[in-house]
Amino acid sequence: MTTDRLVDTLLSWAMDESGGDTTCHLGPNIGVSPVRLPMPDESAVQDAIRGLVSRGWAHVGPRERNAAGDIVFYTLTSAGVQEAERRRRALGSRRDRLVYAENAVLTWVFETAEPGCPVELIDFVNSNENSFYGSPLTADEVRAASSNLVGMKMLSATGGPLTGVWLQPEGYSCAMSGQPVRSYVEPRAQHFEQHVHPGAAGAQGIEVTQRAVEWEPEGS
Repeated sequence: MTTDRLVDTLLSWAMDESGGDTTCHLGPNIGVSPVRLPMPDESAVQDAIRGLVSRGWAHVGPRERNAAGDIVFYTLTSAGVQEAERRRRALGSRRDRLVYAENAVLTWVFETAEPGCPVELIDFVNSNENSFYGSPLTADEVRAASSNLVGMKMLSATGGPLTGVWLQPEGYSCAMSGQPVRSYVEPRAQHFEQHVHPGAAGAQGIEVTQRAVEWEPEGS
C-alpha cells in the first residue's frame, strides 16, 4: 500500500524539480501550476513536507516568512531519491500496478461495503483511495484486479464491467489477516503429499518423504 496521497504527490514532484540532487533546496510555491503540483493549498504542502521528513525522505532547510507564516524549504535525502526512483519503476510496471490494484480494491470493498450489499467499483475508480503513489489506477486496471479477486474467490460480482461486487469469506479472511492478497494466497496454492516407505531389508523404521503439490481451484 502507498502512503498519504499528498506525501506521494510531493515526493514525485520534488524528484522532478530537483532531478535527484540532494543539495537542491525546494520550497512550496502556491503559484505552481496545479497540474504540476496538485495540492489544495499551501498548508497541505507544509503537511506533506512534514510527512517526507518523518519518513526520512527529506531534510528541513531554511525558513522564510510570508503573510501565511513560516514556509519550510527542504532537500531530498538519498533515501528519498531512492524511494522516488523505486516508485517510478513501480509506476511503469504492469505487474506492480495490478498487484497494488488487487490489494486496494479488496481493502476498499472491506471498508465500505455493508454486509450482503454490493458496492460499485466505479465509485472506487473515482475515490481518493484510487491512488498508486499519487497516480490513479485506470478503469481497466481496476476491472482486471476485480476479475482476479473473483477468480481467487475473494469477491463475487453482479456481472459487467466495474459493476457491483461484494466480499466473500475468503476475502474477509484475507482483509482481516492484514496480509497482501498474493502473500495470503500463496501458502494455499500448494499442499504436501506424504509418502511412507518401509525401511530397507534389514533396516528398522520407516522413511517419510513429502512433495509439494500445486493446488488448483475447483473447476479449473
